[in-house]
Amino acid sequence: MGIVRRDRYVKGTHNSVSDDSGQKYKRKDMRLTWDGKLVGKDEYYEKQPQLTIRPHPDKPGITDQTRVQGQTETLEVAPFDPSGGV
Repeated sequence: MGIVRRDRYVKGTHNSVSDDSGQKYKRKDMRLTWDGKLVGKDEYYEKQPQLTIRPHPDKPGITDQTRVQGQTETLEVAPFDPSGGV
């Protein structure tokens, strides 16, 4: 499509070489990619969406973490008996 087989005169444009493939194109048939490369229209590619991922902060699982004064929590643990209580 945009490949120049021979040098032809087109008023207002010039020949350029693609940064990706090295093929010769007319400058009007080339595009600039997001990373600054000059490529032909058939070699052009969009920026991948995963290159612009923005992390979101995690929300805390427990929102009300305050204790009321005087409130105590005790956990009673049964003593370990390896014989199974026999």
